[in-house]
Amino acid sequence: MLYLPADAPLTPGDLVRMARGGGAVRVSGLEWQPTALFGSGRAALAAGLRALGIGPDDEVLLPAYLCESVVSPVVEVGATPVFYPVGRDCGVDLALLDAAIGARTRAVVLIHFLGFPGPVEAVRDLCTRRGIALVEDCAHALFGRLGARPLGWFGDVAAFSPWKSLPLPDGGALVLNRPGLVAAEPSVRPSTARSAARLGYRALGTLEMAVGWSPRLALLHRASLRRGLHDATSGAPVVDEGMSAPARRMLAAITPQRAASIVARRRANYMQMHAAFAGLSWARPLFGALPDGVCPLGYPLVVEDRDHWRDVLLARGVNVRTYWEHLPAVVDPDRFLDAAWLRDRILILPIHQGLHGRQVGRIARLLASLETRS
Repeated sequence: MLYLPADAPLTPGDLVRMARGGGAVRVSGLEWQPTALFGSGRAALAAGLRALGIGPDDEVLLPAYLCESVVSPVVEVGATPVFYPVGRDCGVDLALLDAAIGARTRAVVLIHFLGFPGPVEAVRDLCTRRGIALVEDCAHALFGRLGARPLGWFGDVAAFSPWKSLPLPDGGALVLNRPGLVAAEPSVRPSTARSAARLGYRALGTLEMAVGWSPRLALLHRASLRRGLHDATSGAPVVDEGMSAPARRMLAAITPQRAASIVARRRANYMQMHAAFAGLSWARPLFGALPDGVCPLGYPLVVEDRDHWRDVLLARGVNVRTYWEHLPAVVDPDRFLDAAWLRDRILILPIHQGLHGRQVGRIARLLASLETRS
């Protein structure tokens, strides 16, 4: 039997590290240090916008390919979200971005999609020239680098979602890089019961891998359920809640050696997966080669008839994700055709640190067997 979860599951080793970790904000395994810790990345993003003084009558430019959790912080602070195009390779046309900046624009949000850096240096220069702020959305890029610098260093503000890369029960981190910016601490204490339930959910993935089966596989075949889960997570309200104590301890326990091990495993899994796509006709990689410094969140595929291939992979035990199956209602798909194109075609294969070479090899063999049936 085979079951491979979409995210890194919580292991006994993680629990030991959590028990040993402290509650301090400083994290030795990260090259940047958080200014404040929150229960979610969207809360961190909202706090960053407030630190920039963004509010009513202001506009914030967002990429058209995104989920509701990036839009809701802008709405939460009273600003208006305005969108700029994203290409079919998740690239940004700087001329089109420049043209989208208006008299009320106060900031540009740049997403590092799936851990692959956007053109952050060029966008930073553009923002400096136009007198507006750059906000890095590093939700997918916890350990990523561009050249000698970590992602999250380039913008005036950066927001992270560590729980997407680590088996944390929750977590958002805010980094303020511009001198003089101040962020308010979260006003709501995290719920102990909810943190415990989330820890149990993350630990369930370890059991499912050992058993080789998960009830999620059957449930995720149902489009209505997938839509409900998407709406419940992506569309959740922005709550100014702090990071839970277990998440703080686990994050504080990430040493430089542990961080390097996570990056190395994800990169090795990505490259092993990439080799399996030579000659496949039914899918192609979104990004292709893996640049230096990238810590990939997953292995993104471009496929036609995505629902069919998702069901095929789920039926064979591989829990795949989409980014993003549903765009926010405020994004006009007729205007942003490439964002709609990505919405309909992206599948994400798991390559997290919970998987090792033999498991990735099984996915590769599965992909090869599907080629003969496509």
